[in-house]
Amino acid sequence: MKFLIALLLSVSTLLNAESFFVLNNIKKVYPVIEIQTDKIDQSYKTTIRSTMEETLKELGIDTSGYDPRSLALLVYHSYAGETLMIQTELIIGEELRRLDDGEKVFGLTYQDRERFAVTDINDTESIHEGVEDSVDAILSRFAEQYRDDNKLKPKMTHTGDQGFAQMMQYETDYQTALQKAKKTGKNLMLVLTTNYCPWCRKFETNVLQKEEVNRAVHEKYVPLVLNRDEKKFPEQFTSTFTPVIYFIDATDEKVLHKVTGYSQREEFMYLLK
Repeated sequence: MKFLIALLLSVSTLLNAESFFVLNNIKKVYPVIEIQTDKIDQSYKTTIRSTMEETLKELGIDTSGYDPRSLALLVYHSYAGETLMIQTELIIGEELRRLDDGEKVFGLTYQDRERFAVTDINDTESIHEGVEDSVDAILSRFAEQYRDDNKLKPKMTHTGDQGFAQMMQYETDYQTALQKAKKTGKNLMLVLTTNYCPWCRKFETNVLQKEEVNRAVHEKYVPLVLNRDEKKFPEQFTSTFTPVIYFIDATDEKVLHKVTGYSQREEFMYLLK
């Protein structure tokens, strides 16, 4: 396996130009995650693996057991002059036969790359957040092409808070959600957003829309999303910054916990437990 990863990484660095790949009929892969930089803790593999396997599951790609076709997600660093760059690369490596002599060779049949500059090498949280954004972006492109190449239905998307609420089964009226929470014996989870808030959209897409997160939310809470710009929310739940998430006791409407700003998926899952 060490040899396989080294080969994948060394071959990929030789490819400087972007190429076109086809993702038809890939039903099974052997997922590999390798962090080959000391700038990121090895324990972060768990988070990356969870994101990768969730994407493959949504696409109907089998990841159980071993398969000679490897889908490798590599994280490593390089330098652009004196600037440290963190690179994320997604590669499919598999055994192929040459057309002329039938000889078996190892080749790359898919490759994509993301990278970002590190401004503070000691800011581990920002580096991990950058890696998570890169992983989400690179897997989203892979999934989009896979659906397109295999003529699958596109992933459901939403426009605005109403669309998000309908897709994820969130309430959009506070009193309706409160009565439902009292009836079911659950507490409320209020997500407060604004119209022009990129971090709100990022939180919805990268965290709340994930199957694991959505399941955990609905198990313990009656979730609702309200837009601060529309002024249709109780005055006690206001904030200068968005997104802000209130966990509210449905019996007396007291705030049990408040989270301001974007939370990474792993961090938010911990809060839900």
